[in-house]
Amino acid sequence: MTTDFWNFSLALYARPGVADYCLHLQDETGANVNLMLLCCWAGQRGMAMDADTLAAAIAAIAGWETQVLRPLRARRRAAGVAPAEKRRLRAAELRAEQHAQALLLRALADSGFAHLRAAAGAAGVRANLRAYGKVLCVPLGCDDPLTVQCLTLIAHKPSRGIGAQPGASEPKSRKSNR
Repeated sequence: MTTDFWNFSLALYARPGVADYCLHLQDETGANVNLMLLCCWAGQRGMAMDADTLAAAIAAIAGWETQVLRPLRARRRAAGVAPAEKRRLRAAELRAEQHAQALLLRALADSGFAHLRAAAGAAGVRANLRAYGKVLCVPLGCDDPLTVQCLTLIAHKPSRGIGAQPGASEPKSRKSNR
């Protein structure tokens, strides 16, 4: 399941406007990009993200975000970092992002997340993003680039979702601009 979520995230994050939109929300509102991607991934599979589930997810990655991801991101974004060092930091940041996704999935499994069912596809994606938007006090799940591109992406994939099929052709890495 971790690979499915990662592959879905890579494909969605690479869609036009998604990275810029997610990074804007991250920088301006404190939104967590992996949580937004999780809302989309889970929604397209018919898994609901309620307030308790989101709280468990946020708690699961809080320490990792504070101690690992934010320092890596800050160092990579700092002025005067040599190009070779930026590449090394970007690679480390991507590995840390992938670990954060594994932490999210583990916490959600522990919280009974898999038993929360909602409409799959567009309705599930919108509902999950709206739920996370309420936590952030930011409207999500409407006509923003993340929602639009996610719905476009899943409209062209089988119902099992991206990454669920052996041999699916997906990008192998995501440029980390976070």
